[in-house]
Amino acid sequence: MYSDILPCFSRKQHRESFEVFLDLLLDGSGRPLPQRATVKSPSALSRFLNHAVWDTRHLCRVLRQHALETVQDWWRQQPHQRPRLELLVDLTSLEKTGKFSELADWVHTFNSVHGVHLVVLYLCCGQLRLPWAFQIWRGKGTPSPAQLALKLLRTVPSALMSGKRRPRLHADGGFESAEFIRGVLARGLDIVVGVRCTRKLEGGRQVRDLMVRGSLVKPTGLDHTMCVSWVWLYRNKEPEQRFVMSNLDLGGKYLARLGKCRWRIEAFFKTVKGRFGLERFAQHSKQGVMRWWCLSGTAFLLCHLQNLDLPVGRAGMWPDWGDLARTVRFSFVPDVRRQALQLELDALDAFQHALPVPST
Repeated sequence: MYSDILPCFSRKQHRESFEVFLDLLLDGSGRPLPQRATVKSPSALSRFLNHAVWDTRHLCRVLRQHALETVQDWWRQQPHQRPRLELLVDLTSLEKTGKFSELADWVHTFNSVHGVHLVVLYLCCGQLRLPWAFQIWRGKGTPSPAQLALKLLRTVPSALMSGKRRPRLHADGGFESAEFIRGVLARGLDIVVGVRCTRKLEGGRQVRDLMVRGSLVKPTGLDHTMCVSWVWLYRNKEPEQRFVMSNLDLGGKYLARLGKCRWRIEAFFKTVKGRFGLERFAQHSKQGVMRWWCLSGTAFLLCHLQNLDLPVGRAGMWPDWGDLARTVRFSFVPDVRRQALQLELDALDAFQHALPVPST
């Protein structure tokens, strides 16, 4: 994968800047700031992100192609117990407090968070965790997060959607609209989605009026019979009841357990923000921000695809990257660091040769 990414940069200086910036991302500190680079100047990395002429779309196509091939290889290794493909959709907010004039139509307030809001499509298949695509929510009067999620589903190739085990989509209560559910079912997917307690049902009842987990009901605006269950969360002083709904009659207990699978995307958000600096962008152009996000996802994919055989602790949780760095070195990191170190040594030699020779 790393070898296929390098041809995206036609010029040598762009390839070197990519290697330096990738090295900052792979540090795992969550602070891939250009000021921390020792080989390239911050202005050089800023030009690489905001002004350099290289094909960002080609980089995204390479990442998606490798993600597709990885899933297909994973299926070929387990022909008799082929893992089900699960698609997770959610909205994450990247909070920003500064002024970004060129990002004015990207920065909005949503759920009391001021910043950029991304709708992300995340693929899970067995141990595989692959970010696939994202869309930017551009505020009121533009396509809603649910409509953007349906747009993201159209980017998934048919090779992943076919098979004996139907793919399943997981989403939270922000995607419970009838339009979204109909669109998911029309694409041949099963759905497990969170639902508000005030969601109306036929007959004038609401979801919170149900007394038996696993009840089969018909929500208003839908022609499909849905199965509804719930769980109790004890995070605050008062327990909180969370409802989940599916087009499959899975039973109350199993549906409640299945609804928790959506939290795997939260582990991805925590990792890509805390370890790979997704929300630390401070670029002044939309192109620079998009490239920052794409390279952050590149570092996440490289680390994940190189370490599928490592224990990751509890299901859906990611290992501590500090402990991981002490126990194993990613196979591609030495090459990146070696090239960056060589650039630094060459720059140091050139600087020493430029110094005047002291007189004896």
